[in-house]
Amino acid sequence: MSVKNTDDVHKARMLFKEKGIRHLPIVDSENGEFVGVLTQRSLLNHAFNIVEKFGLSGLEKREQRTQVQEIMSTDCDTALPNMDLASAAKLFTAKKHSCLPVVENNQLKGIVTSVDFVKLALYLLEL
Repeated sequence: MSVKNTDDVHKARMLFKEKGIRHLPIVDSENGEFVGVLTQRSLLNHAFNIVEKFGLSGLEKREQRTQVQEIMSTDCDTALPNMDLASAAKLFTAKKHSCLPVVENNQLKGIVTSVDFVKLALYLLEL
């Protein structure tokens, strides 16, 4: 699941709400290459700023006029599909990431989140 960098923020917010996610990879609208991540925190900060300036009634309209690329993070570390779990975990924890997009040849292949690492830890503990 991803959205395009030119999609509006309202569309992204609806995906966060419907899917119960905290991170959303962003791809370029022209070539489909991975360009960044939109986090729940960035989305909430944007919404709070709008509400603070214009009130709650202006939120949806302003979200529809704002492109995802205006509030997404572009400085993202990524993992390769063949990266071993230990290396991914080290990268994840060393920089205190909350997600790690999996990218190969600039194409998004998936995303690893902190929840995935917790699930893995629980699985290994149950062995």
